Amino acid sequence: MIGGKFSVCVNCGHRVRELCKKYSNTLKTTNCEKCHHVTDKYIEFEEFIILIDALLLDKCAFRHIIYNGDFKLYWKVSLVVLLLESFALCRQKLSDPANDALNVHEKGFYTYTLHNLGDYLLITCFLLLLTAALGNDQIKKMGVRNFTLTIIKVVVISNLSKFFLLPILVWRNNTTVFGRSVHYVLVMGHHLCSLVLAYEAVGSVKSRLRWLSIALVILAFVLKEYIRHYAAFQLQLHLT
Repeated sequence: MIGGKFSVCVNCGHRVRELCKKYSNTLKTTNCEKCHHVTDKYIEFEEFIILIDALLLDKCAFRHIIYNGDFKLYWKVSLVVLLLESFALCRQKLSDPANDALNVHEKGFYTYTLHNLGDYLLITCFLLLLTAALGNDQIKKMGVRNFTLTIIKVVVISNLSKFFLLPILVWRNNTTVFGRSVHYVLVMGHHLCSLVLAYEAVGSVKSRLRWLSIALVILAFVLKEYIRHYAAFQLQLHLT
């Protein structure tokens, strides 16, 4: 147990009593009672390596970050990602000439930041509601408060994919509108894959039912996009 929180095996998700044992002046990682693999290899890794594995869609890295690691760093990283995504979307809406591309209006940037925060909250709420509708036992085991925090972490970790929006900012003037659109679609595809794997990693749906995880995440994503576009449409009607 770390800080009163339970730990899990990063390989199979089984709850464990401890991640390592102390022998004299040395620490040795434990083996999982269920799968018999090393419980958490990442406790010996640097945070940067864990972050890279998460970007490479390693489910073990997701489990470590959500359950066994210190999540404080990732709250800070998520803030950077939020600002990066907002800035990238703000620039994407500007016209193509280089002079206009440099004029990122402050009001537009803050607007996109609020939109993105709303997106994060919506996808979290829809995932919680859909999971609860299935009558998942994980909610009963963890409690509503802890499970809600876990889903928030899932959304935060999946948003690390937005780091790949950085090339749009760097090479925006050296590519076409179509090229930027394709790049954005690929980033969103990686984001959805990350969200599916992170959601599956927390045990919301059994591993053999991956299709159900995919269906739930896509449904939550579609509902979120519908609400977002509907709200934007209604807001535009009222303003005009």
